[in-house]
Amino acid sequence: MKKFERIAGIVAMVAIISAWIIGGMAPEKDLTASLQQALPQASEFKPSAGGIYAGYANQLAEAAPIGYVAIGRCDGYGGPMRTAVGLDMSGKLTGAAIVEHKETVPFFNRIRAEEYIKRLVGKRYTNSFTPGVDIDTVSGATVSLNAMATSMRRGVDLAADKGLKLDVYRSEIGIIPFGFPEFVLVLLFATGFLTYSSPLTARPKARAVLHWATRLAGLVLIGFMLATPLSIININSLLIGYGPYSGMGIYWAVLAVGVFLPLILTNKGVYCECICPFGAAQDVLKIAGGAKYTPPKRLQLILRWIQRSVALAAIIGALLFRNPAKLDYEVFGTFFTLTGTIFQFALLSAILIASLFLLRPWCNFLCPVRAISDYIRMLRSWGKKTHKKQSQTGHCENGPVNCQKQ
Repeated sequence: MKKFERIAGIVAMVAIISAWIIGGMAPEKDLTASLQQALPQASEFKPSAGGIYAGYANQLAEAAPIGYVAIGRCDGYGGPMRTAVGLDMSGKLTGAAIVEHKETVPFFNRIRAEEYIKRLVGKRYTNSFTPGVDIDTVSGATVSLNAMATSMRRGVDLAADKGLKLDVYRSEIGIIPFGFPEFVLVLLFATGFLTYSSPLTARPKARAVLHWATRLAGLVLIGFMLATPLSIININSLLIGYGPYSGMGIYWAVLAVGVFLPLILTNKGVYCECICPFGAAQDVLKIAGGAKYTPPKRLQLILRWIQRSVALAAIIGALLFRNPAKLDYEVFGTFFTLTGTIFQFALLSAILIASLFLLRPWCNFLCPVRAISDYIRMLRSWGKKTHKKQSQTGHCENGPVNCQKQ
């Protein structure tokens, strides 16, 4: 079995690298339709200085442009969102179109982008294009809405500056500093570590109380209040090379370090065992239903490999299509925000029912983060075995003497 795991791990690595290379070779998206939506009065577009497009009412070379279109960009939850924005010669918005986005479809559908764009037509380049000011806010889709608004504002600024030669002075919102969400994460990770390494470990009752306190805190704070647990979409974004959403940069950094660094250094899954909000929800259902059934070991092994295969497929699909949410099947967002596809709602229902009889069915047999954690543990074990062989044979970069010291 260990030999099979090693072969499967190598195959997975080759598949991921191949998908990353092939996905990067995809041609650029055709902008023709988006340019037309942004400046409907124009029949022809020509690239202009500064990376914008000049729109003309006819194909006569000597004709003056009737407006300009620029492509604004902002990182959303899953990756970059690009918006084509058109301005007429007076600086009024003539239209806009979402060129591409990497958001989770159910959440992005809440925005109703076309309706928002129609409301903004006629606004001037001096408007702020800010949710709550020019754009209505949308509960449950804050990150996606802010990304759309920011990409539109940047497109307007670019068209006004490079095309219309107007003065545009607008401050950019940088990464939000360390605040309440980040403090909550650090506190939860620190408390989770106590269940492993503190003197309380020797006291089962005290350890159980601390463990449950951390789980319930993660359920309430990360699950219901922040609704931002770790997702395979975040991992896919990093693999593709997209940066985190600017408003949550520090939060995702703390979350990623807290999840994966303990795995790499100590082989302990603090997040999965102590903090994961959906894991805590399953634990509550376990108490309610008794959850005493344990699948046969052979069935558990089959389900675990299905879990790993599905997670690998989601990663490869994301890399091929350059869309972190392309094959998203996670259900925690559906549980905490009641947003998702019909398939996700059906899967969530099955998981919640199974949680009454099985111990953490999602975590143990479907969760992609668990599959990735298993892969990290496997790579870690390979490194330890290689180091051990080097120490035993004396093959070390610093010579056999130093190996013996190690």
